Amino acid sequence: MRKDTTATRKRIIDTAEILFAEKGVEATSLLDITRAAKQKNRSALQYHFKNKEGLLHAVLDKHALPIAKLRTAKLDALEAAADYSLYQLVEALVEPMASLLDNNNGGSEFIKIHSELMSSEQFRQFRQARDKDHADVQRMQAMALPFVDASNADALRSRGLLIGCLLIHGLAAYLPQQDSLPRAVFLHSLIQGITDLFQQSGAP
Repeated sequence: MRKDTTATRKRIIDTAEILFAEKGVEATSLLDITRAAKQKNRSALQYHFKNKEGLLHAVLDKHALPIAKLRTAKLDALEAAADYSLYQLVEALVEPMASLLDNNNGGSEFIKIHSELMSSEQFRQFRQARDKDHADVQRMQAMALPFVDASNADALRSRGLLIGCLLIHGLAAYLPQQDSLPRAVFLHSLIQGITDLFQQSGAP
C-alpha cells in the first residue's frame, strides 16, 4: 500500500475514532468524518472502508487486535503454569482492556465506543458478529468452566452478559474518575466483582 494511501486511511480511522467517542457512533455521519478528516475527495472513505460498518470495524480493530494478543499471552502463561485461580483468569480478561487507560492514541475513545455499542440496538447485529470472533474471550471462558456452576444454561448466559457489561461499562464509568480514584483499587474491585459473578450459583 502506498504511503499516501496508508496515511489517508490512518487519518480517517483516527478522526472517526474521535468523533464516534465524542458524538456517538449512531449520531456521527460519514460526511462528518470526511469533513473532519479534511478529505476533499468524498469517495475516499467508501474506497477504503466501503461503508460505516467497515470503518467501525477498522476503528475497533486498531485496539482489539493488540488486546487479543496480550490476553492470549496471559492465558498461555497461566496454562503453562498449570495452576491458576479464577481471579487470575479474570485478570487476564480485564488487564489488557484496562491497559487502554494509559493509551493516548485512542484508548479512552475505544472504551467509550465499546460502551455505546453494548447498548445500541442499531448496531446489535454488528456487535454480535464481532463477539463471535473473540477467540481469546472464548478461551478464557472455557478455562474458567472448572470454577463455575454451569448447571443452568440461562443463568450462565445471564452471568456472561453481566460480566461484559461490568467490564466495558465499568471502565467507561471510571474514565472521568481516574484522577480521583486510585487505579489499583478500582481494578481490584472490578476483577473481584467479575470473579464473584462467575461463581454465582446456577439456580435462581
